[in-house]
Amino acid sequence: MNILRRSLATAALLLAFAGPLHAQQGPSAAALLQFEQAVTWASVAPNWRGIRPNWVQQVAGATRPNDVAALMVQLETSMGWGAVQPSWRGRRAGWVAEAGSARSEAQVARLLLELEETTLWSAVQQSWRGTRPGWVANLNRVVNGGK
Repeated sequence: MNILRRSLATAALLLAFAGPLHAQQGPSAAALLQFEQAVTWASVAPNWRGIRPNWVQQVAGATRPNDVAALMVQLETSMGWGAVQPSWRGRRAGWVAEAGSARSEAQVARLLLELEETTLWSAVQQSWRGTRPGWVANLNRVVNGGK
């Protein structure tokens, strides 16, 4: 599936969840979906293609930070070691533990920023370079309590 089809499929799923039942979705869930779209197919496990549709639905419907954190870990787990900096091997266990205990938007946003920061440029679409500054700024606002 090329990037256009992948983006259209994600947009269609997000529209399906735009109703009032999902109005409380936090910024970390939206940011997670945006980051996942930027990750290349070559950087995730082959089974991600089958997992992804349900995963996108779950993220789109997630309203609690701990649910978003668990889904973030699922994406990270599907990313191969070749998608992240070598230093991630030493940090990953602590990061997973922190994600497991994350209970606020700010905690999830900080962990998502950390995952993105350790992700190699070769593991994301070229367009991510242009998207990233605004994405980072939005998550930093969440981390800093909206400031």
